[in-house]
Amino acid sequence: MSPEDHIRRLYAAVNAGDLATIEAFGCEASEWLDVPFDYLATGTRAIVDPWAAWLGYFPDTDCQPYSIVGMGDTVVAQGITVATHRGAFDSPAGRLEPTGRRIETRFCDVYRLQGDKIIRADSYFDFYTLLGQLAPELLPKVAA
Repeated sequence: MSPEDHIRRLYAAVNAGDLATIEAFGCEASEWLDVPFDYLATGTRAIVDPWAAWLGYFPDTDCQPYSIVGMGDTVVAQGITVATHRGAFDSPAGRLEPTGRRIETRFCDVYRLQGDKIIRADSYFDFYTLLGQLAPELLPKVAA
């Protein structure tokens, strides 16, 4: 299986809420960086814990990668995530209680794999747009 196929399998597991499959991508050397939150997870649960938290906030997550490109052991995935906010979300903007609102946010994830394990993942997503969809009153007011 190619690195790109492993990442396709990861997103299929995310969309199915299959935490066991997501957890199997982790190993002792794994690191996951949520860039917008400046949050780094390390170790065997580094891959599953951020996804488990996200699925707690957005249980009907549908990650729709429109580009998955491999370069050796590195894979870049770009896409759009669509979901409904159902769980309390401790975000950099504060605690966001469930709103029931639909979100659509772009992401770009950069993975480095070793076989079927994710050694490093840097996850970039548009938190500003996400916040505007969940709690527009928290966005700074811009003068016209």
